[in-house]
Amino acid sequence: MIAWLMKVTGLGRAAVVMLVVLALAAAIGLGAWGTVAGYRGIIADAVTAAKAERDAAWEKQIALANAAAQQARADQALAVSRIETQAADQAARFQDELKGLEKANAELAGGDRCGIGRDRVRLLNGAR
Repeated sequence: MIAWLMKVTGLGRAAVVMLVVLALAAAIGLGAWGTVAGYRGIIADAVTAAKAERDAAWEKQIALANAAAQQARADQALAVSRIETQAADQAARFQDELKGLEKANAELAGGDRCGIGRDRVRLLNGAR
């Protein structure tokens, strides 16, 4: 093959050998470049998949945290509603008791008198 190349190109043996070595080096270089490019593509695909997986995991955690926060808000709203209902009931009960005490005080003899008598003290102590 070297003799044929020497005859075709008209170059000497050393030049033809050098051309063959350079051609082989170029072929090896192109092969290596293709291999590296292929690996880069594989790595890029793996990075993209890892990012997508990481993003999905974070989105899931965020969704769970949002659901927990929403549940906590709902629980708090329910607790506030219960507390408000209890407070309103207690206020109504206190109003009823106050009206009852005012009525009992007015029914005592000498309701327009100043000072506290025995009957009024008994009324305040709950003895009626």
